[in-house]
Amino acid sequence: MRRRKTGPSIRWRGIFTAAAALALALLAAAGYVGEWLRPRREAFPDGAPAEETGLTLYMADVGQGLAMLLQCGGESAVIDTGPPGTAEEFAREVSVRAPEGLKYVFLTHPHQDHCGGAQALFSAVEAETLVISDCGDREAALIQAGDWLGASDAQIDFTAAGREYTLGGAKLAVLHPAPGFESDDANEWSLVIRAEYAGTALLFTGDQVQQVENSLIPLERVDILQVGHHGSNTSSGAAFLENIAPDLALISVGADNSYGHPHKKVLQRLRETGADILRTDQCGAITVTVAPEGGWSVWTERGEDRDAAP
Repeated sequence: MRRRKTGPSIRWRGIFTAAAALALALLAAAGYVGEWLRPRREAFPDGAPAEETGLTLYMADVGQGLAMLLQCGGESAVIDTGPPGTAEEFAREVSVRAPEGLKYVFLTHPHQDHCGGAQALFSAVEAETLVISDCGDREAALIQAGDWLGASDAQIDFTAAGREYTLGGAKLAVLHPAPGFESDDANEWSLVIRAEYAGTALLFTGDQVQQVENSLIPLERVDILQVGHHGSNTSSGAAFLENIAPDLALISVGADNSYGHPHKKVLQRLRETGADILRTDQCGAITVTVAPEGGWSVWTERGEDRDAAP
């Protein structure tokens, strides 16, 4: 049975907001509202739901790029940092949402739309480990990583398929690249990471291409998919999507971009698998929350929780 999203629908948000406002007013009158509320108001300035427990995926709206924050059990990880143009904004957002710092920063591959904000992030937020794909020239990668890290004392971890990481109660498994993998196309270096928490599976694919996607089949199905390469037709092949059968497809993409992303054929393939589609160019930032008891809910900056594609 496929797991569907749970939680309040959009039409109830007005009722919840009014109820929350009344509750806060009563607390303020009783003297219980103080400094402890301020970080939450800053972290969710537009009224997005804040969860004290569970797993939260925040996909930032960074235009034609990718930047995400994954949080669980008081621990936080960034997966890609977006392009240079949104670097400072994303770093500030992470510093507010993860004041305790970052356990991991995963950079899927060394393209500017995915790693262009790394230097700003490491300057603004403490991080324990930089995780990068074990592909290409390690010496060159270390030099590049040094530029990203600056004065940060984060450790560098070259990773490959078979490695596992923990984030609170969530487990993160690297599915690609295979040890010894080589390619002249840096998109093919993209880390493919499967995260699992409370029976919900999320798959992050960076800019991965169809040839590599197909090499990973068969895979277990996933609930939530970060769609590869901003919806390019070079990714998200029919066989791959049919195999993982996502319920929710998240596309980080710039409005009116010159690449024509997301491609209409990709959108059609996603719909044929039954996936709901959310796009940052239409929805703004996207927040998915997985409850400790299972099930997930979704909130978007512009009030959409359904297929927003034309």
